[in-house]
Amino acid sequence: MIRKGLQRIFTICLVASLFVASQGWPQGFSSEQLRAPFLLHIANFTQFTDESSQQQVNFCFLEGSGYAHANVFKSSPDQQVKQRSIKLIELQDAEQISQQRCQILFVSQAQESEKLFSLLAELNRHTVSIGESLNFIRNGGMMAIVPLQSKMKIFFNQEVYQQTDLKFSSALLKRVNFR
Repeated sequence: MIRKGLQRIFTICLVASLFVASQGWPQGFSSEQLRAPFLLHIANFTQFTDESSQQQVNFCFLEGSGYAHANVFKSSPDQQVKQRSIKLIELQDAEQISQQRCQILFVSQAQESEKLFSLLAELNRHTVSIGESLNFIRNGGMMAIVPLQSKMKIFFNQEVYQQTDLKFSSALLKRVNFR
């Protein structure tokens, strides 16, 4: 009898926690804090064309004045990609992208523009471009990390991937949604 009562309480707690989780992000975490680890994992599952010659991996952020995703990286302890240090580069506008050697480029939805989209075809040959909207991959971006059903999902532009010099591990490709 007591066991049945405990099972009922456990079931009620489980259903309540699932309901709360479905109403938004886990308490205390911003979308940036949830998305930033994906950026790091994507970099770890990518074989870059210049991997053997570079001492560091350049993470470029085109996000606007707050640089929320870049700040998550700044507050994290000593992160590396395949035993290479990470250099964070904060970009003011799309024109600065060609002046940097970015291996990972994160673009916030607010920074999406026709100028940026015109640069992506050439940029995607050696850079993993990642946005936060499906519009980003519709307009030539390689990936988008989008919140859906209280989870972050990675969407992948297969056409762009077929034209890139980058290689992704099968472990990453198994976890993406192709568009």
